[in-house]
Amino acid sequence: MSFIGKKWVVQNQDKDLDVVTKLLHNRDLDTEEKQRLFFEGELESLHDPFLFKDMKKAADRIQEAVNNEEKIMVFGDYDVDGITSTVIVYDLLKRIGADAHYMIPNRENDGYGLKDYFIKKFKEDGVNLIITVDCGVANVNEVDLANELGIDVVITDHHDVPDELPKAYAIVNAKQKDCPYPNKDLSGSGVAYKLIRVLVPYFFEAPEDVNEYLNNQLGLATLGLVADCMPLTGENRILTKYGLKSLESGKNPGIVALMKSAGVQGKVTSTTIGFYLGPRINAAGRLDTADHAFQLLLGDVEKVTTLSKLNSERQRVVEKFVNEAKGYVEQKDGLPNIILISDSKWHVGTLGLIAGKVCDLFHRPTIAMQERDDEYVGSCRSLNDFDITAFLRKETDDLFSAFGGHKLAGGFTLPKKNYDEFVKRVTTASKNCLNPDDFHGTLEIDCEIAPHELNYETSNHINKLEPFGNGNPEPTLVLKNTKILSIKQVGSKGEHLQFPVQYGDQMVQAIAFRFGEHLDKIDQDKNYDIAFNLEINEWKGYRKLQMRVVDLKQSN
Repeated sequence: MSFIGKKWVVQNQDKDLDVVTKLLHNRDLDTEEKQRLFFEGELESLHDPFLFKDMKKAADRIQEAVNNEEKIMVFGDYDVDGITSTVIVYDLLKRIGADAHYMIPNRENDGYGLKDYFIKKFKEDGVNLIITVDCGVANVNEVDLANELGIDVVITDHHDVPDELPKAYAIVNAKQKDCPYPNKDLSGSGVAYKLIRVLVPYFFEAPEDVNEYLNNQLGLATLGLVADCMPLTGENRILTKYGLKSLESGKNPGIVALMKSAGVQGKVTSTTIGFYLGPRINAAGRLDTADHAFQLLLGDVEKVTTLSKLNSERQRVVEKFVNEAKGYVEQKDGLPNIILISDSKWHVGTLGLIAGKVCDLFHRPTIAMQERDDEYVGSCRSLNDFDITAFLRKETDDLFSAFGGHKLAGGFTLPKKNYDEFVKRVTTASKNCLNPDDFHGTLEIDCEIAPHELNYETSNHINKLEPFGNGNPEPTLVLKNTKILSIKQVGSKGEHLQFPVQYGDQMVQAIAFRFGEHLDKIDQDKNYDIAFNLEINEWKGYRKLQMRVVDLKQSN
């Protein structure tokens, strides 16, 4: 067994191929044409936005509203994808002089999506058109109310569509059954970006102005794509590749301030978003109001201090809540097929993080809930290929007052009177359709690397595979029969390990983040197989090859 309790699965064991060719084959890049599209895809290769069902209808209605000086409400969501989507559409409307306003609901008080009271308030305020971003496709009753009150609704969304669609003026969502748009895996921000790609030429006369504006906004779309864990393949890869360059260009002062606050320097990668920018943007909606992050992305650099403080607080409370959740699970008499945990003290903005961590720790789909006076608010996380949203939609959809999500993540509001029935159905159905053996912890390893391949040239080839993320993970390699030499604990609490690795007569430095607790397991008289990511560590002008340890185990 490995140090972190994982079963290692090596994807490519062809001894006749070098490490770089193995990596390409693992990504189905086994022909020159596939490799050309993967490595050389340009923005011109993006799909035509008019392939979206209702895209022209949506764009024409928005153009009409702008020309007639109608009041427009952009309605978004409180996570990174929702916030960036809102900024993308709102910024364009304001730049062209539209009577545009925005609303991002409060996670604690409002929950996800449109609500009747929002619609009634919009009517009182004279709103003529609502544009939803990253939400709306499940809001059947709310759109009916808007129609009754004479408000048109244009929905732009990317979430799974329910059996009954809202009767909106237009719905732009590639997951509609009769939508021919090829990429079904765009984020909400990606759909919003596609919308402004259609709208910008309506209002910007010079082609160079069109291109400059769209390139600047592409960074915002990429923040949502990466933070929402969309597959970084095909069109999403191209968007992300150029979006990262947009972020790196420093054209958005709010993002520049955020990167500086997070200590990000130089090259911007998907890891930069996932570990540094995304959590800080998300912290606003988790613990306070998403308006802080929205205003930062529109250029209010003073908000960066607020986001940094909220992120620190988020880290503190999540650590506390996860420890509580772990205790609840360990008290159970055996692991259920789907873990259900709840606590009235857990902040609704932390439920997804709690569910995700428990899912990782116990290798089971997890539903974390906050108990309130008359309802439960829940967040779900899954793993492998188990579609938690489809499961709940089939088994318990009639019990929810609100529900939506993706294959591996979802959220709901459950009236308290339905809680016992919910637990009963989930427990019973999961016994019949889930096999716990399917969720054993596995570590996907690309291939074994030969000692002579552990060099800068291999590292450079790996870098060409970026951007990494869902659908195109950073390559994990294994080097076998190595010696671990003098180990040093690093980090403020000694939570990381640093050590040289000897293979043959050569050595390379290794860093093992969060492996401090495993120090006593390492016997320096034994040989080890090390699973790792290969990287170049740059420090004060010096560059050196480094193994970033993912896992390790004693050699056979």
